[in-house]
Amino acid sequence: MADSNARKIFLVDDDPMHLQMLKDHLSSKLNVDITTFSTGEDCLANLDKKPDAIILDYYLNSVEKNAANGIEILKKIKATSPETEVVMLSGQEKIDIAVETMASGAFDYVIKNESSFLRTENKLVNVFKHKKLEDNVKLYKKGIIAMAIVVVIVIITSIILVQTGIATEDPSVSF
Repeated sequence: MADSNARKIFLVDDDPMHLQMLKDHLSSKLNVDITTFSTGEDCLANLDKKPDAIILDYYLNSVEKNAANGIEILKKIKATSPETEVVMLSGQEKIDIAVETMASGAFDYVIKNESSFLRTENKLVNVFKHKKLEDNVKLYKKGIIAMAIVVVIVIITSIILVQTGIATEDPSVSF
């Protein structure tokens, strides 16, 4: 049975061995509920499950040659679900690819190598911290709005009480 506090993660990679190893690593280190996909199209079809984060491979067409690449999928994810954070994974060490993924809306970019599982774990921790901060900001904004409404109601009530004579501006007047 899945932990109700577990964060929902999608892993998208067309390399089944890498996908399983990353899933095993993240499951052992973080409180996450992981769903895996071998194509970006399958991931897109399941966005209604509202994942907290998606780990998305850059190249997704080594098995299915007509599959969309990671950048195309990233752009569709951000268009459909802009609040979902995406961490791109790639064997590409070219800086222009990393820049392209970030410009397309990725939260971060991880190069696949011997430390990529640990770095992906760290990126997810950062995503979760970022989401918590965003949630706190929303909560504070709601609190400020509620407080402002209460202040306005008190002011309006005071004005009405003074105008109707129920209350007076002179504190020495007694009833």
